[in-house]
Amino acid sequence: MKQFRVAIVEDDTEYSSFLESCLNKYGSEKGFDFNAKIYTKAESFLDDYKKAFDIVFMDVDLGKGFLNGMEAAKKLRLIDDTALLFFVTNMPQYAPEGYGVDALDYCLKPISYSNLSVKLDKAMRLLEGRTGQPVKVKDKKGTHILSSNDIMYIEVMGHDLMFHTVDEIIDSYGGLSERETELANCNFARCSASVLVNLAFVKGLYGDEIKVGRDMIKIGRSKKKAFLEQLNLYLGG
Repeated sequence: MKQFRVAIVEDDTEYSSFLESCLNKYGSEKGFDFNAKIYTKAESFLDDYKKAFDIVFMDVDLGKGFLNGMEAAKKLRLIDDTALLFFVTNMPQYAPEGYGVDALDYCLKPISYSNLSVKLDKAMRLLEGRTGQPVKVKDKKGTHILSSNDIMYIEVMGHDLMFHTVDEIIDSYGGLSERETELANCNFARCSASVLVNLAFVKGLYGDEIKVGRDMIKIGRSKKKAFLEQLNLYLGG
């Protein structure tokens, strides 16, 4: 069963519980597992954010004296431009402003389950195209099933393979060449003999180094030409 991470930013606890119950019902009917986290304030949501959510339900009006949902969405887009954003509101006049933060849709209160399920159908069609290829990674604890889209890079460390993902670093084993072959159709490229990079996470090129997420990684001399060609092709150059 595929799992998706959902944030519900809503100061009305009764309504956030209703949304969570709708997600659970939809997941049971459609075969999805939603891991939902509820925030009552936009500030705590943004402080906790680590590009970890697939879907965000954002209440527009989060109470006087606090950051409103529209402003929070603008801040969200500075750190994550891929999360699917639904505004939750009883004020339809905010709809045009939502286009500026690439909101997928609006949930006008009071929302019914049947209405929400139609919106979730649209979201899941988009997410299904993003989930990437499943990748099995073994460590001392057992076997992890990762999405290729969540792996930032893989590096050789001694006899180990370190999988750097958006959430954690997994210490595994095996050959990097085998992983390169496995991920050949997932926009991964070797930047050196010991590092395989997901090109989607390359944030900058600085001489002989690239920035991947928050990490700086050296480009190997023998791999530089081929790597830069692959990166340029990926970027549409």
